Amino acid sequence: MAGRFKFKILMFCILTLLSCQKLYAVQTQRIEAIWPLFRHDPQHSGRSGLPGPVSSMLKWSFKTEGSVDSSPVIGKDGTIYAGSQDKRLYAIKPDGTLKWSFHVGSQIYSTPAIGSNDTIYVCGWNGEIIALGLGGKPKWNVQIKGRISSSPTIATDGSILIGSDNYYLHAISPSGKILWVFATRKHVDSSPAVDSEGDIYFGSNDGYIYAIGNDIKAKWFYRTKGEITSSPAVRPDGAIYLGSNDGRIYALNPDGTLQWYYQTGKWIDSSPAVGNDGAVFFGSNDQKLYALNPQGILRWTFKTRGVITSSPAIDSDGNIYFGSWDKKLYALNSDGALIWSFTTKGVIKSSPAIGLGRTIYFGSGDGNIYAIGSSK
Repeated sequence: MAGRFKFKILMFCILTLLSCQKLYAVQTQRIEAIWPLFRHDPQHSGRSGLPGPVSSMLKWSFKTEGSVDSSPVIGKDGTIYAGSQDKRLYAIKPDGTLKWSFHVGSQIYSTPAIGSNDTIYVCGWNGEIIALGLGGKPKWNVQIKGRISSSPTIATDGSILIGSDNYYLHAISPSGKILWVFATRKHVDSSPAVDSEGDIYFGSNDGYIYAIGNDIKAKWFYRTKGEITSSPAVRPDGAIYLGSNDGRIYALNPDGTLQWYYQTGKWIDSSPAVGNDGAVFFGSNDQKLYALNPQGILRWTFKTRGVITSSPAIDSDGNIYFGSWDKKLYALNSDGALIWSFTTKGVIKSSPAIGLGRTIYFGSGDGNIYAIGSSK
């Protein structure tokens, strides 16, 4: 009996070690990639450990044949990946030249994701999910019913989480198998966030914020007064921020109870970013960017001349970058003062990504992918 007990303990330790190694490998890849996901990380902090540009100097622009509403992601070698409504995913070298492009069956609205196994996941509006190697060669594809504007997130176990207007959140394995689906009552445009425990949070156009546990069952759901297209962000203490088309930004406790909400002038499509101190930054269709402290008290607002659906990015200096439908990308300091702005020829729905060399990347409705960068 003692021998059997020791053997079971040994096997448990081995399995635990292997599980930890697998988790470590996934987390390591996330750290290596400069900006691997929509909103930077699985928690959707929108925050980078790198400094952004201090002036609006154009490094380069790359022309596509359609509006670029998709947000860029950045690989560990500095390659920039972004989708266009011309039905192509583009891989662009840090110097602005084309590395490769891949034709998808329909327009691309969502942001691609970089997985732990050197794989790029891209979703078409037609419901097709495609896995590509870093050289642009397809590995597999999965067709689901419904259109996709939700951006994929990589879960702790490496699975790909993606919403669709077929009312479901899907989990797909790194090998292309559908692992499970979770039903809501309306379209899922929100991109799911994953906390440090592996719990999943997302919104639906049915007005609910959902929390899914490791058993793939709802831990809780919270009803807002509007449809939800914004994606959640998880604060370091586990609280969840999410905007709703009722014009409110909500802060929920990890158990799904309300901490506070803040009312803006119009609906919120922009996804929140979380500062180092737990402050929240987000745009509203009332044309303002908002900064609230962790208790939900207004710090400042910044008014643009257009709707803000772009989601802000925060650099290591605490500066905030975001786009507006007034065709400008803005850079603000942590006090809300304008540092610079850059004007394009199209509406900016794309959310910026911060890369090496004080460079920021974003797309525009004029069909260009832009690199703005300066060190002085």
